[in-house]
Amino acid sequence: MASPSEGEPPLVCGIDQGTSNTKVCIFDSSCGEVIASHSIETKRIEPKEGWTEMDPFYVMETVVNGLESVAQKLKDKNIAFERVKCLGITNQMLTFIPWSKKTGKPFYNAIEWCDIRTHDENERELDKLPGRNKDHFRKTTGLPLSSIFWYTKIPWILANVPEVKEAIEEGTCYIGTINTWILWNLTGGLDGGQYLTDITNGQITGMFNLETNNWDPELCSYFGIPHHVFPEVRSTSEIYGYVKNGAFAGVPISGMLGDQMAGTVGQLCFKQGQSKCTYGTAGCLNINTGTKTVYSTCGMMTSPLFQLGKSAPVLYTLWGVVEGCGQLMRWLRDNLQIVKSANEIGELNSDFVETLAASVDSSHDCFFVPAFGGLLCPYWEDDARGTIVGMTGYTRREHICRAALESSCFMVKDMMKGVESDIGFSIPELYVDGGMTVNNLLLQIQADFINKTGARSSLTESTSFGAALMAGSAEGVDVFLVSPDRTKCDVNFSIPTTIFKPSMDDNDRQRLFKRWDKAIEKAKHWASD
Repeated sequence: MASPSEGEPPLVCGIDQGTSNTKVCIFDSSCGEVIASHSIETKRIEPKEGWTEMDPFYVMETVVNGLESVAQKLKDKNIAFERVKCLGITNQMLTFIPWSKKTGKPFYNAIEWCDIRTHDENERELDKLPGRNKDHFRKTTGLPLSSIFWYTKIPWILANVPEVKEAIEEGTCYIGTINTWILWNLTGGLDGGQYLTDITNGQITGMFNLETNNWDPELCSYFGIPHHVFPEVRSTSEIYGYVKNGAFAGVPISGMLGDQMAGTVGQLCFKQGQSKCTYGTAGCLNINTGTKTVYSTCGMMTSPLFQLGKSAPVLYTLWGVVEGCGQLMRWLRDNLQIVKSANEIGELNSDFVETLAASVDSSHDCFFVPAFGGLLCPYWEDDARGTIVGMTGYTRREHICRAALESSCFMVKDMMKGVESDIGFSIPELYVDGGMTVNNLLLQIQADFINKTGARSSLTESTSFGAALMAGSAEGVDVFLVSPDRTKCDVNFSIPTTIFKPSMDDNDRQRLFKRWDKAIEKAKHWASD
């Protein structure tokens, strides 16, 4: 392999372990260009209706294979591996794994964030709260009570997997999110693996105190969860350890944050008020609120955005997530077989879905609410279920595909309304990223629905770039420039964007919103007794 040439820019690596796939990308730090990448579609396990799991060993297999693949691609391009200065990890948040610190083996599969097996338990917890107030713990956690968080999922594990309870009593149990599992394994596992997480992944569990930025013992005790088994909490940008084996051996792992925060960072949303929306497996809207924690009254979530080191200030985000988007595209492909592949529906390539959806002038009053596991932000209705309403004998798959695309934009519109109400001002434009944003029709629909300019970044892997950016900003790595107050990472380049401007008549927009609100009401409480 060639040795590094004088003046060649450093390379930074980002792992993005998501719900749909695992991506590993190596970026040129001087321009954000992807030098090498590898993507593997993940396998979902669905043992029962509403249960979604992943094999933890398979997750690590995709990560290790991805790292080895990009290292080989550098070699094939005659690029010196020594230019790779650091590695960052971003991940699907909330998905967690219980495993043994003695054997390194999981006690159970990873339970995914969208799993709704504890819906009934969550309803019983709500019954205990005054007025069944979902926001009872919001001032502590920044979150509502919902079955997607750990309030009821960890107790389910304790009640249904005896080995976990036994290991906790013995002091040999680890319970961590995907980033913690990856870090522990890459840094040696049983041979000195680091058992750590970051503030973004810790907070979104619901077991975290936003004031102390650490696990909340009283909240954990209330739900019967032994918080001492959780990993130590760190900032999103510091050296956590070094890769133990393989092509990346010796490379520092110096960035960790949840995928939506990584996407926001990767879009360079460092200023207060800047916002982005990711159209990936789910749809996620984030706005940078600076060093201020804004507690939502409109169903949004308050979380840390990033922290550039142990002593740096924490910057926060007000954000929301909705199901649908890429998950809905996969459902159309796999369950209904309405299209031949994910490429056709626009998850990876926009041509086919644009051909289908653009072949009709509208969805012809067909509305698709993809509440497969309930409704998330800003509705928080665990017992909602998916509906397609307004169909007639004229409805064809073209209308259903268009309605599926529109559903993501409708839900983002609802989140945008909540965010703007909470922050007290209008967001001027929205940066967008994610696999679905290759679809021009989707982004034009979004601009029309929210009546704002959308800016699609030319950087297609903004989530993994956000992880790499955090890694390169860590003290001791110093690939990127960091502001003196450590609230901003400076890059020496700008990211070109494609602009989408609204063109819909306001009367048409309001008519559609009224119909969408009726469709949402049809989906609510469908699964209730």
